[in-house]
Amino acid sequence: MRWYILGESERLQSGDFVTVAVAFNELEATLVRDYLRERRIYAHTPPFTPFLYPPLQQIYVWVPRTKVQQAVELLKQLVSEWQEEPTDDEG
Repeated sequence: MRWYILGESERLQSGDFVTVAVAFNELEATLVRDYLRERRIYAHTPPFTPFLYPPLQQIYVWVPRTKVQQAVELLKQLVSEWQEEPTDDEG
């Protein structure tokens, strides 16, 4: 996994939004964001503009302040789901 859930002291805040996770590539950021959106958490990430700017080193996933706890619980479920999936080596 190239992302992780942010601890309370690591979370950034801007207005009514708070970061709950950080990813290190666009694909993982999109997967995390979409996972939350599919579960009715309005999550967003900054727009990816590789042609105008260099790729971001850290891509934060933002959610409304009122949904932080629910988003973190869902992301914990996602982590456990991804850990349970068998790899090609395991059959």
